[in-house]
Amino acid sequence: MNVLYVALGGAIGASLRYGAGLVFGSGAQATLFVNVAGSLALGVLMGWLTTRTVESANILMLFLGVGLLGAFTTFSAFSRETVHFFMQGEVLRGAVYAGVNMVGALAAFAIALLATQRVLS
Repeated sequence: MNVLYVALGGAIGASLRYGAGLVFGSGAQATLFVNVAGSLALGVLMGWLTTRTVESANILMLFLGVGLLGAFTTFSAFSRETVHFFMQGEVLRGAVYAGVNMVGALAAFAIALLATQRVLS
């Protein structure tokens, strides 16, 4: 049953990722958006799951965290785009892009996790 939760969430997440590409284009802007938005959403999810029972938290984490958000965020696209910048000689652009993605995603997750825990406590 757990595989079905992940698969269903993954199908939804992949569809949302495709939609982000339609809105932002298939390049770096879409990747940055989904990485930061996905980290923000995962932070909210993790903060909220601390208030759930173990069984419901496990199912929700599989469906939303592993499936939906796992398919929505695009670390592989981030890696491809960063390396592409470097290979094109755009070293500064590649470094800034990598830094903004990493700092933005980590900050979004931490802020969302702490804020959600604070609101629900």
